[in-house]
Amino acid sequence: MDEGVSGEPAEHRFSRGMSARYTGIMLLMAALAVLAASAGCLATAIGEVTYDGEALQVAVENSGEPVENAVLQVKIMEVDLFEQQKVFSQARHINLDSGENNYSIEVDLQPGTYRAFLNIFIGDERGASVIRDLEVAV
Repeated sequence: MDEGVSGEPAEHRFSRGMSARYTGIMLLMAALAVLAASAGCLATAIGEVTYDGEALQVAVENSGEPVENAVLQVKIMEVDLFEQQKVFSQARHINLDSGENNYSIEVDLQPGTYRAFLNIFIGDERGASVIRDLEVAV
């Protein structure tokens, strides 16, 4: 029988080492499962974003409790070849009811290609964030 420095058979050292590794892996998997489950707790999502010729129309889904005084931040960049130039920026307080919410942000966009950056802040935390490409036709 092969005995190491510790005086115990090699197969016992191996099984004890595997047991510790197995326990560590199981703890890691449990932690990841908890993180994955809690990641789905975000209750706010920005849906469709369109431009109707006079205003940006923003749909927001709130699957949680109603929220008062959230902040909707909108920044619109005009995209021209490899450059972007800010053409609009606004932040305003909104109330989020449970379910679908629709907001209209008046903005004058000329025909062209744009990128809209939208964020919703609830308290000190970002509740949702998206980037949407917009094409304004002639």
